[in-house]
Formats: sequence, structure tokens, C-alpha cells
Amino acid sequence: MSTRARVRVDSRALICARRATRASNPRGRAIRVASSSASAPRVCVVGARSLTGRLIAGMLARRGGDGVALVVEDADSYVPRDMPEDVFERRFGTSAAAMMKCALVNENDDEAVERAMRASDVVIVAHESGARSEAAAASVRRGATKAKRVVALSRVGVNRRDENPFKEQNRPVQKMVKVGQMNLPIGGDVDGSKGLLDSYAAAEATLERGAKELGYALTVVRSGQLRGNGPLLLGDYSARLVDNMYDVKFQDLYIKRGDTSEGYTKRLNLAQFIAHVSTTRVDDAPDDVEVLSVVTKTNFFGEQSLTPPTDRERRKGYDMAKGKAPAAIDVEIIDALLAEI
Repeated sequence: MSTRARVRVDSRALICARRATRASNPRGRAIRVASSSASAPRVCVVGARSLTGRLIAGMLARRGGDGVALVVEDADSYVPRDMPEDVFERRFGTSAAAMMKCALVNENDDEAVERAMRASDVVIVAHESGARSEAAAASVRRGATKAKRVVALSRVGVNRRDENPFKEQNRPVQKMVKVGQMNLPIGGDVDGSKGLLDSYAAAEATLERGAKELGYALTVVRSGQLRGNGPLLLGDYSARLVDNMYDVKFQDLYIKRGDTSEGYTKRLNLAQFIAHVSTTRVDDAPDDVEVLSVVTKTNFFGEQSLTPPTDRERRKGYDMAKGKAPAAIDVEIIDALLAEI
């Protein structure tokens, strides 16, 4: 897409977003066997415990959890049994009753995970860790035998990881060194570790091989550096307030085919985009798309923002300390943006 076309898309996003804001059990086993649905695809979310994955899970559960399987680290603790309902809805974006309709599968049980994939029309890989995404991709390649589409979270810069600023983002995991009361990542590379973008690149390559072998369509959704945590719990205030300011300050979305930009992505809108292209838009989802909340450019003088924050009028009435955050971007805006690329 040309630069001029990109500007037109971004302006439309800002206009549409203003309108939308005003309108606004046993481990390794599913706790409930999800029934099939003729009106919506069955979806398996791998990495549903990540911050983005948790939001995707809530959005899918709200649409109809009886066709959703969530692959998590611990199926026993994923859905809290004693959490007040209002707090639960802020954390998951849906009710406990809706979430309990999803099938929960322990990610350490390879057979159960692949069985869930084989029963799904769509598989989402939602890990924010490149290493976990790489491992999940191998599982998808084995298990997604009946999937019509696989939607994988990845990053901008994967195809430019030898260039700045992505070189720094792609540094291998560093050994922690205790300095006084702090543990700092200054001990050199962890043996055998990969950079984040190297791992995502390997995951993409594995999923592409799986697409050729199993016949599913592949959608790679490229985020920028992730910010925001979606619904805010009062107990998260001190640790997450700054990060969550993204949920108020950057309410718009910028999408473009391929891997050409850099910037940051708000998790809440990213989750809405992934949930939408995995369900309503499953038949015509783009194959490679970047999804950003803030578009930046790094040059000799440092990082510069190319897109503005949400205007003050649209930011009024939200109080992150009280959990009052904007809703996820409207799917009609996502459809309008998809129509332009």
C-alpha cells in the first residue's frame, strides 16, 4: 500500500473510532466438552494464559463459549472459582458463566492439545513469548488437521530483524545478575536462547510448512511492542497503571499488509482484531497483516511517533484506578480498515 493510501486508512480509523466510542478440573482434560455450532467456527486458543490470549478468550466466550477450547498452563486455576463477578468481568471481559462454557485443556498434555486442535475449525496461537510460539507452532503442524485457518500472533520486524531498531528487540535472553537487592539482565546470553524475533520467525516458518501439508489458510497478525492489559484490577494498580494508560491514550488502530512499520500495540484492540478475523472474517482474513496502536519511526534522533494520541474529548470519563477503561475497538471499524488494505 502506498503512503498516501495509508494516511487515508488512518484518518478513517480516527473518524470511525470517535463514533464508536460515543456509542459505546482434572489436568489435561476439558472441564466441559464443547458442542459444535453450525453458525460459528469452533476455535482453539493456544496460549490463552498470555495477557493477549486471556482477552481473546473472554471475547470468544462472550460470542459463544460452547465452541471454544482454551489451552492453558493450569486448567484447574484458569477460571477462578471465588472471584467476585464484577472483578471477574474486568479481568476476562466476560462473565464467569460464559467462560465456564469453554473447554479448558492443559498445555502440558500434548495428546489433549492436539485432540482439541483436531476438533477445531480455527486455531489461534496467542503466545507473547517467541519461544512458546515456536513450540506451539510445532504442535499446530501436527494437530490442526481439520482447521480451515490458523491465526498466529507475531511481531513487526521479524523480516527485518537485522535492522535497527529490531536488532535490540531481538537480543537473546540475558542471564540475571544480583546487584544489591535487584536482579538485572546483565550476565550475557543464556546458553541456547534465541532472540524474540528469531523465535517468531521460526514459528512462522513451521506454520507455513503446516499450511502446505495440512491445507489450512494461515494469517500472521503482527503486533508492535505490546502495551496495556485490558481490564484493570484494583490489585494491579501499582504495577500496571502506566502500562494501562495505553488503553485510554491510544484507542485507534492502524493496519497494513506485510511487515513494513514499527511501533506499539494495545493488547485490548489486538485481541478484538484477532477474535474478529478468527470468527466473523475467517473466510477472508488477510494472510499477513500488521496491527498497531502507535506508529513510530526510529532515526538518528531516536524514536518519533507518526500517529497522534486519542484526543482529549474521547479520553474523558475514564479512570484507570477505578477500572474504567474504553471498550475494545468496534468490529465495524476493523471491517472498514480491512476493506481499505
